[in-house]
Amino acid sequence: MAQTSGRAWQDLPVIRLTGKGRRWAKSGHPWIYRDDLAEMVPLPAGELVAVVGPTGDFLGQAFYSATSRIALRLVTRREEAVDREFWAARLEGALTYREQVAPGVEARRLVYGEADGFPGLVVDTYGPHLVVQTLHPGPERLLPLFLELLTSRLSPASITLRHDAEVRLLEGLALEVRTVKGEVPERLTIREGDLTFLVDVLRGQKTGLFLDQRENRLTVRLYGQGEVLDAFAYQGGFGLHLARNARQVTLVDSSAAALEVARENARMNGLSHIIAIKENVFHFLRKAVQEGRRYDTIVLDPPAFAKSRQDRPGALRGYLEINRQALELLAPGGCLITCSCSYNLREEEFLDLIRQAAQAAGRELRLVERRGAARDHPALLSLPESLYLKCFILHALS
Repeated sequence: MAQTSGRAWQDLPVIRLTGKGRRWAKSGHPWIYRDDLAEMVPLPAGELVAVVGPTGDFLGQAFYSATSRIALRLVTRREEAVDREFWAARLEGALTYREQVAPGVEARRLVYGEADGFPGLVVDTYGPHLVVQTLHPGPERLLPLFLELLTSRLSPASITLRHDAEVRLLEGLALEVRTVKGEVPERLTIREGDLTFLVDVLRGQKTGLFLDQRENRLTVRLYGQGEVLDAFAYQGGFGLHLARNARQVTLVDSSAAALEVARENARMNGLSHIIAIKENVFHFLRKAVQEGRRYDTIVLDPPAFAKSRQDRPGALRGYLEINRQALELLAPGGCLITCSCSYNLREEEFLDLIRQAAQAAGRELRLVERRGAARDHPALLSLPESLYLKCFILHALS
């Protein structure tokens, strides 16, 4: 178990960086890559280490990874004890921030990795039920302490570990899902705006819902009208919000299980003008274009096409294709809400793809809103990878 009582940084194992690594660490980025280590030190994964430059100057304290290309994740750049009080203060800061930006929200993110000073840790709440993910051996080793702090501060009805994110495999961590405190119902219900949604924290995507899109789902209600198409609909989050002002909403997704939950969500909210279609979205869009269909509002919220740099060429083609087809389906004066959660695709690159799609479809667009993740998912400015979610709201002039 990693130390949780105060140790001076001089007593920690020391990792020395190259000159290039020191310059990178000084730039502010919280990740240090294995190529920037001056020497390989045999250490257990998740060990808290002192990070120093080539001449021994102190640069910070970090969690060590024994397998990942990202060798170090900075915990603090200060010469301070990383102990129980340290983590309790960081948790209090994270919770205080959520009360400021998302007061009274039933389903929200409480701890968001590096942005809250907890590298590799995610904590979401669905009412009184907590869902925890550790994505790195550092927080994995400290999990008993973190669970104790969360229990003491929040008194949750249950805590479930969603350790099924594949990124854990890169760190040599096993995949598992289990409830470690209390009991969690098979399905929870939470309020989002004036709608009720079912949540399966054991089997749902991410920790149950795509919480990062919450504010975007609430915002698009201003723009929804007429015939609505929600593509990559999952459990109908965007479509059900748009249904309040729509004539009909068509949900398209490849998951029968997700669409069954979407239908149940629609029934719970008294929305009878919802059609759910199980189909590959690329195939559906292509066929809809061939049939000459038209929609007044279209939402594109696909999964990440570019999970690595190697995926980028195919991802760019995929984003261009679905946005071009959506614009060919969009009625004059219609609204396109298009998203990307690929952090390997920068916002300006995504916007340029939309320009290319509009040109190919012969459409003139105006950009109404540029949006990102909800405020309970803040991005760390020194970590561009945390600026992953892009959401553009566009209006078709022609």
